[in-house]
Amino acid sequence: NLISISLSCFFLSLYFLLNNMIYFIEWEVVSLNSMSIVMTFLFDWMSLLFMSFVLMIASLVIFYSKEYMESDENINRFIMLVLMFVLSMMLLIISPNLISILLGWDGLGLVSYCLVIYFQNVKSYNAGMLTALSNRIGDVAFLLAIAWMLNYGSWNYIFYLEVMQNEFEMLVIGSLMML
Repeated sequence: NLISISLSCFFLSLYFLLNNMIYFIEWEVVSLNSMSIVMTFLFDWMSLLFMSFVLMIASLVIFYSKEYMESDENINRFIMLVLMFVLSMMLLIISPNLISILLGWDGLGLVSYCLVIYFQNVKSYNAGMLTALSNRIGDVAFLLAIAWMLNYGSWNYIFYLEVMQNEFEMLVIGSLMML
């Protein structure tokens, strides 16, 4: 099933590329008095292509793990962890908002930790701790980028690319997001 979704995302990305299409989908999560929390999703050819690759790799991991881990009685837990990893990755891919990117990044970190310690031995616990600590470095970089974007009044960085006349500002925010 994931393979069919992956192929449809791939062909949809080609369609978006050939027709030069971009879709922004905004979802108003909470509206209270004059404050509203809006989740924005960006669908363009590149995000759809990345999603198709993530889905293809996840489907192959699940396909391989069903045979490799057939004697494991908790294989459903492993498959659910892989699917949660995929959902976190997709949130990271399609979000132009730094706060939701941070949520996707932390979701990846938490699920990565759970996947690394899945077999529950000392070596996997040590590797899981290394994974969690490495993820914290990325958290610090994302928080610095979020603080820098406070200068513009919003955390939707995609809307401020033309406003950032100074190349240094784009370099700082882009470097912090890539760290």
